[in-house]
Amino acid sequence: MASRLAAHADWRCWLILATWASFAIGGAVSSTRADESAAQTIAAADERPLVGAYYYPWYGVQTEALEEQWGSVFRQRLVPPQTPQAGLYRSDDGEAIADHLQQSRRAGLDFWAVSWWGPDSPTDKTFRNNLLKHPKSADFRFAALYESTGRLGSMDRPSYENWIGDLDYLKKHYFDHPNYLRINGKPVLFVYLTRVYFRDRGADALKQLREKHPDLYLIGDDVFGDGYQAAWAKQFDAVTAYDVYGQSTGPHGGTRKAVDVLARNYADAKSQANSVDTAFVPAVAPGYNDTVIREGHPGRARAFVDSSDPHEGEVFRAMITDAALPNLDARCDRVLMVTSFNEWFEDTQIEATTGQAAATTKDDSPSGTAFSGGGRYEDYGHLYLDILRELTDGPGQSP
Repeated sequence: MASRLAAHADWRCWLILATWASFAIGGAVSSTRADESAAQTIAAADERPLVGAYYYPWYGVQTEALEEQWGSVFRQRLVPPQTPQAGLYRSDDGEAIADHLQQSRRAGLDFWAVSWWGPDSPTDKTFRNNLLKHPKSADFRFAALYESTGRLGSMDRPSYENWIGDLDYLKKHYFDHPNYLRINGKPVLFVYLTRVYFRDRGADALKQLREKHPDLYLIGDDVFGDGYQAAWAKQFDAVTAYDVYGQSTGPHGGTRKAVDVLARNYADAKSQANSVDTAFVPAVAPGYNDTVIREGHPGRARAFVDSSDPHEGEVFRAMITDAALPNLDARCDRVLMVTSFNEWFEDTQIEATTGQAAATTKDDSPSGTAFSGGGRYEDYGHLYLDILRELTDGPGQSP
């Protein structure tokens, strides 16, 4: 985990902060609101999205001790701490995986895009040996999230020497699996940070991919902020935005304006992508707080700060109704992504907590609020699973 955090910290800080200035001058735009009628907010059953979430199989399988990993999780540093329903689990634990699958069915999730860090890495072994082979995963789907920062070198000096070999490996071990996600009959690969590794660079690597793996459905993490261009989208089958926070609540706080800006960004990006016959995949996130592991990103709790009567989960609800559902795209089977199911280090998870701890603004830092920022954090239980199911009309397993 430590190597992952080191690889991500610098680029995320740079990318997010460099983009905020451009957002600051933009005005709010009008959009539908989360409190509109259910008929307007709930997707029709015959038009429901294909709902996926980014999934991280790295807990307890890295070189760090399990306690050390979970000790770096923001929710474990709150006072009192807030704990996953599955406990402080190992990602290769069969009972934890079964619990995650049950939660996913409750939420109406159709698939996980699983973080993949290379052949024979801990995430690869957990994905192959524990997730795909789990007895309760037979009716669930999976895709790989190709972690570019771990496979393609630094942002400044990328190297594509692993690229084709990695794709060959994924083809051999994943793409032909009966539970692997397909769109238009093609196996789907999510590629992280294509806007860094494949914009004005990496053309030969993409050409090699198309020549050797022409049947691959490539979804690039390519959208961030306004001004998205059709030329960028043209090299992918679909484009999406992993980083929701950096173009919404990061620069604009937990406000309605943040959701309005996100909705505008998505509508513009979809229009540009569709103009070159590339699909668009909207993404939503419940919140963000990485203050335990990095500096430079103000944490955001999960209720609107500009509401006279704030409620836990309302930011997530508004992102779904105002930014995601209006921008679903039939070209890619109306996929909607959630960042994330269980990225606890950045506090973007919808994974259930025990729901037993009191709400708090306090943490275990010397000041008592260095991590929370004084924001109110609720031990939310199944709330985000149930919001997602409600608003996407998913046929998930009944609670």
